[in-house]
Amino acid sequence: MRRQEMDKRVPNWLNDLMLKFKADIAHLFILWGNIYDLQKNMRGEYLTLYQYMAEIFEQRDLVMFYTRSSGLQFANEEMNKLFRSRFLANAVPLSSGTQRKPEAEKAALSLQQNQTSGAPLSALIGDKPEQVLRFIERAITDASDGHLSIALIVDFAHNIAPNQIMTHNAGDRISVEMLERWAKDGRIKEAGNTIVLITPSLASLAEGLRCPQGEASAVRIPKPDEEERTNRWRYNHSLNGVVFSDGLTPEQLGRITSGLSYKQIDAIYRLAKEQKIPISLSLVKEKKQEILETEFGDRIKVKVPKWGFNYFGGKEYLKRYGREINDNILSGMWRRAPMGILASGPPGTGKTFFFECLAFECGFNFVEIANPRSMWVGQSEEIAEKIFATLDDLAPVIVLEDEADQSETPRDTPNGDSGVSNRLRQMKFKFTSDPKRRGKVIWVRISNRPDLIDTAYKREGRSDDTIPFLMPNPNEYADIFKVMFARYEIPTDIKDFTPFAKAVASKGYCTGASVEWMVLEADKYAGRDGVDQVDKKHLEQALSDWEMKINPREVDRQIILAIEGSSKRLRPDNWETILGEAKGRLYGEQALTQAPSVFPGLGGHKTSAHT
Repeated sequence: MRRQEMDKRVPNWLNDLMLKFKADIAHLFILWGNIYDLQKNMRGEYLTLYQYMAEIFEQRDLVMFYTRSSGLQFANEEMNKLFRSRFLANAVPLSSGTQRKPEAEKAALSLQQNQTSGAPLSALIGDKPEQVLRFIERAITDASDGHLSIALIVDFAHNIAPNQIMTHNAGDRISVEMLERWAKDGRIKEAGNTIVLITPSLASLAEGLRCPQGEASAVRIPKPDEEERTNRWRYNHSLNGVVFSDGLTPEQLGRITSGLSYKQIDAIYRLAKEQKIPISLSLVKEKKQEILETEFGDRIKVKVPKWGFNYFGGKEYLKRYGREINDNILSGMWRRAPMGILASGPPGTGKTFFFECLAFECGFNFVEIANPRSMWVGQSEEIAEKIFATLDDLAPVIVLEDEADQSETPRDTPNGDSGVSNRLRQMKFKFTSDPKRRGKVIWVRISNRPDLIDTAYKREGRSDDTIPFLMPNPNEYADIFKVMFARYEIPTDIKDFTPFAKAVASKGYCTGASVEWMVLEADKYAGRDGVDQVDKKHLEQALSDWEMKINPREVDRQIILAIEGSSKRLRPDNWETILGEAKGRLYGEQALTQAPSVFPGLGGHKTSAHT
């Protein structure tokens, strides 16, 4: 088979590993990520990673597997015998201590063959990681003529070289030091040997192994891409065990199961088979959400957008902006899509719902994330790493970070967390500014106080666009009433919402969320009257019940901050009027001539004061 044809059938992560090995960049690799999923080999068979690695290195003289619990094992019995004959010819079983007795060494001359052929390896080389690794080192550093070509796969490597080592655990320190030394050992490279450490989380490994100076190469195994998921659904469909309802095709299922592994896809199929129900769109979306929420708890929530911009009332200029993003992505002009977006403004102005609608329009996944911090030492970085890896697997995806001003403490704030805040911040900086993610991951930060967000998050390349979400204007309220009735499928005989829009606009500080409350309250009034349809009387009663529950001064501060920190092209046409009126209400006529010390630069617009 030609090399180009073979490369198409070899996963990208393996190509990356092979390229770095052949280029003498590294001989010790760290595989992390989706490591316990199935892997598809050249023959189209799905294997475990252990089986797959054995095939990859099948031309080696020795393929060894090591875990702390199972000890040293081999790909087949012939390799076991070869190892024993080559490296244990003079070995005798260890005593109950860690040292061999001198008399046992002498007796070995006559008994060694029987002992080495029948004794467990742990009895010959020890069972502690530092003992086993010290013995393996003899084999992998042998670069003499006639040396054996060896591949060593160490699973659960985080249990052998953990990131957090207790001060009294000298064994772990020795194991970590040995692995770090192996990564730099020229004898291993000269012998052409390969070492692969396997761990679910890169952050769980000793820092010396994964830092750039360590010379080990970390390679992430991702979840299956769309083509791979489609092929797996096609395989499941060929089994004729479950019906695909609603005209679903493997191609459609491949698209909507982004972020799932082969095993998780198979689990959905087997569940439907066991329950004797068809595979439906609703079933797959429900199970996908359950799987990801089980995996991450409340730190990542995958939502299925139900509505597009037709159900978002008002703000036509923002809808045009959203459709422009969609058009650029569909046409492959990813460079024109924003890396990130900052949305600011008072609560209830539709920030979250707008981006949910944008995800629907673009056909993107929609994810809300929470702070990855954990009370346990070292876990915060592991959780963050896992979240970022999953976001890549879910791409294309819109990531919503609500209350972004509270997600991380400012960098100048003393925190006493041994650098956890700084490490998490750097991880997020690196993820959100990687140009390879442009058009695939759109990171949206939402805040009522954008002034409290770290400036580095707001720079171009992380937040390309900053959108102010302000109170609706009088003309927009009528559209919001209309879409709220449609969104909740509430019957009504009201055809013209203009009078209600004018009434709401006169109240001041009414948001889209306020209109939503009024519509739902009107439906309750209809229910109390024993009717299914909302009429004018019910909506009028709801409007009269509404009272402002927010602090108007705080809202004006949020309006000012949202406008002055936003992208000019994304402000409403009358933004200068809105800004001037908000300043007038907040500071009064006299205060407009000077900038308040709390909000520098807010003066200069002299308008009439409003009560």
